[in-house]
Amino acid sequence: MHSLRKSISPSKMLAVVLLSFLSAGTSYGIAQARTSSFSGEFGGSTGSHFDQSNNQLDGPITALRIRANDRYIVSIQVRYGDSWSNTEGGTVGSSSNVQLFLGEGFVQVLGRFRSHMEYLAFRTNQGRIFAFGPSFGSGTFFNAEPSFPNTVLRSISGRSGSSVDAIGFHWDTDE
Repeated sequence: MHSLRKSISPSKMLAVVLLSFLSAGTSYGIAQARTSSFSGEFGGSTGSHFDQSNNQLDGPITALRIRANDRYIVSIQVRYGDSWSNTEGGTVGSSSNVQLFLGEGFVQVLGRFRSHMEYLAFRTNQGRIFAFGPSFGSGTFFNAEPSFPNTVLRSISGRSGSSVDAIGFHWDTDE
């Protein structure tokens, strides 16, 4: 036993301790990554890129403000906690507001697109559904859902100009 203690130098011991911390951090990161997922990007390739991932630091999604006309989704604005995001898209068309209940979150988004978003329907974990844009059209349909249970929509990203050209959905736990 005495010879074993003698064979491990202080620098080797430090290396073992550091390696233990690094591998512990890695396994924690892997566990964390299993709650987040991404769906998309759905839509066209024009417009400027936007990403609201940092907005989720203000809290969970609590409301939506979507503007649509008879052909497509013009703009989207999301309230994270008590703070509204930038409006992504244009200013024409009629605006609709959706307020979520405490503890309610979006768990599915159905949509249709061509060169921009034509239609979006959001379903919550309490069974409510909110639809925006024309229900008819010949665009491509998509169904966006989180990859892991007990997760909700936490932020959006995509492309916009005078309309919402493309959109992606970032899912995670509602913390």
